[in-house]
Amino acid sequence: MYEFLLLIVTVAFLMYKFVEQGGYKKCGPSGKSVLITGCDSGIGLSMAITSEKLGFHVIATCLDLKGYGANYMQQNNPNIFLVQMDVTKPAEIENVLQTVNENLQNTQTALWALINNAGVLVYGHFDWQLDYQIESQVQVNFLGRIINITSANGNWCLPGLSVYCGTKHAVEGFSNTLRIEMRPWNIKVILINPGNLPGSTRILSAQAQHAEAMKNHFDEEQKQMYGEYFDLFQHHLQTNFAAPNLNRDQPLNDARLNKMLESSLLLENPRPYYADIDLGFRMFMLVTKFLPTYYGDRLILKMWGDHVEYKLI
Repeated sequence: MYEFLLLIVTVAFLMYKFVEQGGYKKCGPSGKSVLITGCDSGIGLSMAITSEKLGFHVIATCLDLKGYGANYMQQNNPNIFLVQMDVTKPAEIENVLQTVNENLQNTQTALWALINNAGVLVYGHFDWQLDYQIESQVQVNFLGRIINITSANGNWCLPGLSVYCGTKHAVEGFSNTLRIEMRPWNIKVILINPGNLPGSTRILSAQAQHAEAMKNHFDEEQKQMYGEYFDLFQHHLQTNFAAPNLNRDQPLNDARLNKMLESSLLLENPRPYYADIDLGFRMFMLVTKFLPTYYGDRLILKMWGDHVEYKLI
């Protein structure tokens, strides 16, 4: 009897999820444009290329129109419309809005999706970081009209990422609320967590310079308190995440990221949250969340200390 009831509940739940997510019914890309910010490299560049392959007209914003991403698209994807924009400058955003509207009219397409990807990541404890390092992360990662690129740090924290985690928690809170607000107008708000890709992108390309600036501003108390740990911390990042030998001739091409983007753009009712997190890390995150805070924090510190080869607890 209980087994039969469980079966009915399971089937009903699966049917609900199938209907809620629109099943596999897709929308066509014809006559639709996708606007993507932060296409100078990494995830933004990858999404611009993938969106065009899916058949969308793509409008890509870059901080530097003479940089790697813009040059690559000009040479290999000439139909992508490039626009210069610094997302922290309101005047440039206003100019881009006008340019985008003109481009939509010229191409006779409708704006189907905005992918706000532009992001900044600086590794370092909060009291290590300088004002400009904190401000750049907050301005770029959160203060936008629609933000939908998040990370595992949107609901899970790691030492050295206090500012970045704060911005990603804000991204998720903002997007989750906006999704509810926009539902009556059938506007979808989707979060995409690309997974562990810092070593495959250029998001940490300036980490060495940031670290040098932090250390140069340490006072004597900070040098005594953090000296050895700071050096081991930065060495671990440079060794495992900075990707100094990244092939600059080829943009990021991650099959799972491409699939998440395809689903979020083409499914009639896409999921509100897509994530590429391996099972082991998912389990670790769950364990730290279900444990009492004291023990969860200690487990994270133990794991991070083992990685950087410094005893934190």
